Amino acid sequence: MAAQQGQGNKGRRRARSSHVWNNFEEISEEVNGKRVCSGAKCTLCKKVLTGISTNGTGHLIRHLASCSKKADRFVRSQSVVQFSSDGSLGNWEYNAEFARTELCCMIARLDLPLGIGAYNAFIDYIKRAHNPRFAPVSRQTTTRDVAKLFNQSRTLLMDCLNACSSVAITSDIWNGNAKKDYLSVVAHFVNSNWELEKRLLGLCLIDCSHSDLNIAERIGFVLDEWKLTDKIFSFTLDNASANANAIASLTPKFSGYIGSVFLLQRCACHIINLIVKSGLKRLKSYVETFRTAISFLNSSNQRIAAYKSYCIAMGVRPRKFGLDMDVR
Repeated sequence: MAAQQGQGNKGRRRARSSHVWNNFEEISEEVNGKRVCSGAKCTLCKKVLTGISTNGTGHLIRHLASCSKKADRFVRSQSVVQFSSDGSLGNWEYNAEFARTELCCMIARLDLPLGIGAYNAFIDYIKRAHNPRFAPVSRQTTTRDVAKLFNQSRTLLMDCLNACSSVAITSDIWNGNAKKDYLSVVAHFVNSNWELEKRLLGLCLIDCSHSDLNIAERIGFVLDEWKLTDKIFSFTLDNASANANAIASLTPKFSGYIGSVFLLQRCACHIINLIVKSGLKRLKSYVETFRTAISFLNSSNQRIAAYKSYCIAMGVRPRKFGLDMDVR
């Protein structure tokens, strides 16, 4: 039985155990009716070396180490021309610290995981498509970099607000996916280069009633923190009684720049929204019919499939219908 077993395994080839074959292509040829390895082709320099199993892999390991150093020196010697801020041409050099800063900016803008800089897929994409010298960044390092970038950006914004003479403030309450409400405070101002800027100053959790006292407390806290007490040009808020009462309580504190007459501005978009909703009340019966039909259609996958089949049979492109939002 042992002889039969050995005879059955005779035609099989044992899998390569050396990691060096990850960087070499095996070249095989037929000898006495069998496929045997006769050479190894380097994937870096394309040089062909002997690959006979009896010779071992020591020469392949030595060649790979030498070839990798040459390839690294070649990559480092390559210069990429770039335009400087003054319009002149210069050589581009990879800056790991600058790359980490830009990674933090991308994470903040796209709401990506902090550990994306260490994901194998992301590393392979950057190295293969953009920069072979990219250094992976761990989640802990990115966390520290994000905090550092936030403090630097906050300092720059503070200096910019100190240089401007007046600021217009807008505020609104937003609801997140976690069913928590946040009050935003946004500043609009003209910088020293006469460019209009819009910056978020604060996003405060408001886990209590949306009363005028709670709204006024959080707006006042943010503006005090940014030292804008005597630079308020106007407040623009939704046309709600709580907002009006909140600004009325804040007027004595923030009316030093423009006074109290024109300090509060009603949001025009919110007023138009209220007008449209009032007009839609006259079409309520028709709108409710459409809502009922769409809810009935979307409540079952079988109904959606039947509707799609009907549209195809009638030569009409199938469409998907969604319910409207009452607040928009």
